Amino acid sequence: MSKKLIYLMFVVLVLALAGTNVTLGNVWEGRVSQDTDNNEELDPQGTPEGSSSDLEFPYEDAGKGEKQLLAIRWQDVDVPKGATIVDAWIEFTVDETGEGTLHVSVIIEGELNPNPPTFTFSASEIANRQPRTIAQAIYEPEHWTTEGAKHQTSNIAVVIEEIVNQPGWAGGNALVLIFRDNPANPSDARRVAESYAGDSANAPLLHIEYTLGKAAGPSPANGAIYEDTWVNLSWIPGGSAVSHDVYIGENFDDVNAGAESTFLGNQTSTSFIVGFPGFPYPDGLVPGTTYYWRIDDVNDTDPNSPWKGDVWSFMIPPKTAYNPDPADGAESVDLNATFSWTAGFGAKLHTVYFGENFEDVNNAAGGLPQGTATYTPPGPLKLAKTYYWRVDEFDAIATY
Repeated sequence: MSKKLIYLMFVVLVLALAGTNVTLGNVWEGRVSQDTDNNEELDPQGTPEGSSSDLEFPYEDAGKGEKQLLAIRWQDVDVPKGATIVDAWIEFTVDETGEGTLHVSVIIEGELNPNPPTFTFSASEIANRQPRTIAQAIYEPEHWTTEGAKHQTSNIAVVIEEIVNQPGWAGGNALVLIFRDNPANPSDARRVAESYAGDSANAPLLHIEYTLGKAAGPSPANGAIYEDTWVNLSWIPGGSAVSHDVYIGENFDDVNAGAESTFLGNQTSTSFIVGFPGFPYPDGLVPGTTYYWRIDDVNDTDPNSPWKGDVWSFMIPPKTAYNPDPADGAESVDLNATFSWTAGFGAKLHTVYFGENFEDVNNAAGGLPQGTATYTPPGPLKLAKTYYWRVDEFDAIATY
């Protein structure tokens, strides 16, 4: 396999889709239940507010005085791991109406901790609550003009779903949500809501609507590179599931559509072996192949059944070398570059051929094998010159 030199750039975009306030499935609601479960600190100074009779965001004082972070914790959030969040929002009770008609825009994100502790009001405690969820919601509150009025945030379902699907989450754990000014649309004012210390009966309320139908937590993880020719697939069932329809294939569209050739049966177990004698793909999974699979949860007593699952995938790596660096066709390569690649599946030794002529490199033989997946060309590379390189992989049985 001959290789030129290339650069590749991948950009990943995470999109959060907002929903509407519609009641579907199961509902959990809870209020902040102790004084140390809401916290404010100046941003970026980190000075804590401590116990407070109200909650201001994103400024402590009127007139854009002292920008701050707001963090709120809810206990005993009885939403099971793997739940699909249909809708979620926070309800605030208005404490003060000053500046209530001016523009405010804040980002709401979560602390990515499966069971975060309460706050101690120490310096920079909110800023140090890391990591945060990738998912975020933008909240631009309407006018707050009446003390005691209730106002709901925008839909924060994507944030809650990331929290309840993280490793270690279990129903009954706590969660923390963090508010900060939106740098893309900075606030001109603040909103002032009741805190637990100010009015415990009107402390912030978290509302979550969720369904339990869809399977989650695939193993191997979605998109994994799996280095074996058989696998025991497993998943976390939805809370209403009684059995599971299993689909596996080598074509995403076929699996997504539930093509007959991909349906491998219905079962009560939450694991499924493939690539082993006596099971589907008895001759083993094929190196260099991506496999797609889907689990639909089934409960014949529920009119919403079956719940179609996401299509997951894993790849058995090829026997040949792959992911060359510099990659095929690269330009402006460092003249003193060290080449590298991902070793082929099961490779023990690597033979590198390098030169300035495609045919010479493509037809070369008898090179010296090496144990590492790196190569340094002899002497510095020349400017404005095209080079070719090839890596042969040996797995103790054959060369690829």
